[in-house]
Amino acid sequence: MRHIKKLVGVLLGLLSIGAARTFLDRYEVLIFDKNDLEEEDEEIGMDLRGTPTHQCICGSNIWYVKAAFENYEIATYFLDMICATCGSLATAPTPVDREGMEY
Repeated sequence: MRHIKKLVGVLLGLLSIGAARTFLDRYEVLIFDKNDLEEEDEEIGMDLRGTPTHQCICGSNIWYVKAAFENYEIATYFLDMICATCGSLATAPTPVDREGMEY
């Protein structure tokens, strides 16, 4: 009985190896690393973060911004934003930045 179990195990192992070879012959397997995907995102636009801005260097003033709402108003927003036209990263302006610009 032990010999039959070993024989069945060996046959199943050989069948699975054959199935894996057939799969790999038919299809291309692509392996992505998390870092590879982040590098791809960075190539979309420029990184303009640092100085808060209202307008992108491409001329657009429309941005993708992450925000939280309370009572139907923006309560909090992240300072990293992405240009809707060219995909460049920039820093969102805040009321404190406006006060710093007024002389």
